[in-house]
Amino acid sequence: MKLVRPYIPLSVRLEVIARQLQMCGRLFDVLSVEVIPKRSTRLAFMLRRMFGDQKVHLDHDPPLMLREIVDADRGLYNPAANDPRYLVYRTEQEHRIKTFVRGDGAQFSDAALRRREIKRLRKIGLPRYARWPPRGSRPMRRAR
Repeated sequence: MKLVRPYIPLSVRLEVIARQLQMCGRLFDVLSVEVIPKRSTRLAFMLRRMFGDQKVHLDHDPPLMLREIVDADRGLYNPAANDPRYLVYRTEQEHRIKTFVRGDGAQFSDAALRRREIKRLRKIGLPRYARWPPRGSRPMRRAR
């Protein structure tokens, strides 16, 4: 069963990459992007300045699976899934290493922590989250 992953708006994505560029001492890149009218072009410009031509992923840190679930049906977490303070752009390779090889400063990878959490909750008899979308709410396919 998959968790609900809310769409991350462009404004939040811009805020995340701007924060990362500022932390790297590239304030000029953040300020120079203000003359570009389209927000998607701004995002592409800042990502290229930060990572070059590498493929990047927007990573939740900590992962959604390890956050407190406020409402599984609506995809509400604590901290919020779209909080820019808990989102990080990483290269595809860095994201893969963090998810499957090692955790961020932890002994276990994110995938291992996720498996352990599911196992713990099954043992005590609690469901991790409700089914999404609920049965019966999916649209029917039309016959051709």
